[in-house]
Amino acid sequence: MKWHGEKISEVPVEERAQDTRILLSSMQLLDVCEVAATMTRRRLLLSCIRSGLVSLDENPKDGMLARSEAVEILEDIVRVGDALRDDWPWDDQPRLLMGNPPWLRIKDRFRGHPDGSTLRKELGEELRNLREENGDLRFSTLRGNVNLYRLFLERSLQLVRSGGRVRLIVPDSLLREQSSAPLRRLLVDSHEWTGIWTFPESARLFTGVTQGVLILGITVDGVSEELICHGPAEANELCSRNGLDKDVPRFALDRERWIRWGREEWAVPRLPRDRYERQKLLTVIDDLAGLPRLAESNHWLAGETRLRVRVGEVDQTTWSADIKPWKKGSRGTPFIRGIHFRNDEKRGIWLHHPSFDSSIDENAAERKQAQWRGPIEAPKHPRLACQAIVNAQQMRRLRWVVLPSGCVLGNSVNHLELPEDVAKNLANQRGDLGSALSWLCELLNDNRLDAWARAWAANNNVNNYELEMLPLPPSESAAPPQLA
Repeated sequence: MKWHGEKISEVPVEERAQDTRILLSSMQLLDVCEVAATMTRRRLLLSCIRSGLVSLDENPKDGMLARSEAVEILEDIVRVGDALRDDWPWDDQPRLLMGNPPWLRIKDRFRGHPDGSTLRKELGEELRNLREENGDLRFSTLRGNVNLYRLFLERSLQLVRSGGRVRLIVPDSLLREQSSAPLRRLLVDSHEWTGIWTFPESARLFTGVTQGVLILGITVDGVSEELICHGPAEANELCSRNGLDKDVPRFALDRERWIRWGREEWAVPRLPRDRYERQKLLTVIDDLAGLPRLAESNHWLAGETRLRVRVGEVDQTTWSADIKPWKKGSRGTPFIRGIHFRNDEKRGIWLHHPSFDSSIDENAAERKQAQWRGPIEAPKHPRLACQAIVNAQQMRRLRWVVLPSGCVLGNSVNHLELPEDVAKNLANQRGDLGSALSWLCELLNDNRLDAWARAWAANNNVNNYELEMLPLPPSESAAPPQLA
């Protein structure tokens, strides 16, 4: 309204009221809350009055709408309704749809409500079974623990007319998380996904929101041949004239490269801002994208079986009474959790646990919750364990170590589950299982694989599927493959 009020001075005075009338009448604003709708009508009216578009009373003024006419228009264009479950309340399909949908999982929608479990199941079942008049499901990309913003995005694509535009503000995890893959395929296969703006967590675009922010630009229908990626950008680089400052990095992701990188799941990597670091990472991604993935079958490590990444066997909350400190002179089963993983440039990556290093200070955090006394037995063979670092400021994302036999893992740590035949083959090739795991560990700790993991991370948490989809370099019989 403010912008229109500034520009309307260039329009002949006898045409200004009609110009404002057309602008207001062309809007469609919908919210599920009656209070929000009422406040919006009042704020729009006040903005129009302040901008010189609507008269404060019924006295006619040149170039302005009468207050009563503006109120009548606002009653029509601001409505109450459920965009997900109801039909669109206007006859005309919008040409441009903008929104900031709720970032809320269905399971959290009724958290704390006395009947929350029942209400959550009813809502989930209703949304999954909603159908259009032709019998098609309204939401075809529902998967896993659905976040409501995904449903709003799919619904927006249905509401906007062919050739129209959708601009939505969503979490940047949409670009990489596995559960959003069906939605990304819909954006690429059925529409023209033209551009994105990305803002990292540090941008703090919204008060109290620690997630990265993604602004989507989609043209309904059409074909996605190239995605223009702007960012990472900072909040102060938003500008009213062109949207983003000209210095924000820009990258064009063509379809062929996109397919090769993401195996047609249409994920988009997280790229650094620095030009040199960005090009370095793009080279790494290009080099590794064509390699088989760790959890795929029929590669040199797995054969016909599939490797799996599993979470540690002990839930630290459930079994807290069976996890004790490791005092000097203690004997027992080592309990390994994330704090016991260390790395530096000299030693590389190692386990810093008092059962292996008695010199650890008596009051050190590594001695707390370090001994297992519960009924779950420790495996009698070594394993390959991985700590996934959740601190976004850390240089590494993954730390792999060979876990000796007789250790129990907490559920904050993952491990690679090797089928028996795979473990035997590796042991035969390298002399014993421990040597084989050390060789494989060195390969998985390569800096380029860690750079890959950071680029494709959906958020700070590391999911098992991210580890399972790590590229697996080719085997060499004489020595471990060197990636960097």
